[in-house]
Amino acid sequence: MKKVIIALVTFTLLYSTEIVFAQTTPASGDVVLLNVNRYYSYFSIIRRKDIIDSDYVWEASDEEIVNFGALNWNGRDDDTALVDTPLEFALLSYYSPAVIQIRPVEANRILPADNPRLTGLRLGAATYKELLVLRFLTPNDTAAISRYENMIRFIQDRSGVTRAGIETYFRDGIRGFVNEIVNEEFNKISFTMGSPTGGYNAVLIYNPQNGHYVLRYEDARNVTKELTGASLETLSSAMSRSGDFSQAATNTVRAQATLIQSVSSSTNTRNEIVNLITAFYLNPNRNTVDAIRTRYEELRRLGELNRAIANSFLNALYELNPLLGYTVVGD
Repeated sequence: MKKVIIALVTFTLLYSTEIVFAQTTPASGDVVLLNVNRYYSYFSIIRRKDIIDSDYVWEASDEEIVNFGALNWNGRDDDTALVDTPLEFALLSYYSPAVIQIRPVEANRILPADNPRLTGLRLGAATYKELLVLRFLTPNDTAAISRYENMIRFIQDRSGVTRAGIETYFRDGIRGFVNEIVNEEFNKISFTMGSPTGGYNAVLIYNPQNGHYVLRYEDARNVTKELTGASLETLSSAMSRSGDFSQAATNTVRAQATLIQSVSSSTNTRNEIVNLITAFYLNPNRNTVDAIRTRYEELRRLGELNRAIANSFLNALYELNPLLGYTVVGD
């Protein structure tokens, strides 16, 4: 069971990329929490398991790389104190004088160089979000908790925001942030399918605003490809032209498209899930995490559609915090 869960998490994180919906840049005064995965996606970097290997990182000083990279360090020999998470990268990209000068325009819109207070609130709230989960799920890991506390103090010193301001910004924005993540997961579905040369891991993304589809797939050689279609018919045609897929694979995608449309339209259940996750982040305790686990287990037992919803639920938890996802599915 644990191997299956680990494979699911690896697969989920691999495709934790920006959804294809039209996104608007938030106004400077809006309470919008930082989506570190989306911010990271603007840099077009391939992320390896152990390190983010990029010229953006190597522009920073060795001291900066180690200081920010140690935030998520677990102290084991198989881990590194180098930058290897999107949050660590976001912090480095803003607070390194060399890196902040070469960021993409989209990244500067999210963490504006000319608005240190807003950026401090967003980076501080993103760090605080992780700290909340650590304090609840791993209260004995005092070293990790201290690193996050120290990072929040660093952000306060550099931006002029207060701890109370960061926590208020987090509370005001967390429901909208959870809603964003859950909506994204409700509009994509992960599955495997056969091909003339083997099998593919695949993710189908649906945009309910215009009916467009994106199919991302990774073959046995770890080559990631992407096909798009303005409709299911045009996506199926693109699959046929690619030469990568059998007719059975095309049929699988059609079946998954029907399922994802049903998941996407499950408004009441989606809102219920947003409420459960938001309640946990506003008050992390045994009752709020048990409520998440209970609802997830119920959905898993209630037929194909609800199992697909449960998978979207679980993927949203992993996207928000992998440790929270692991906790819900159990050991």
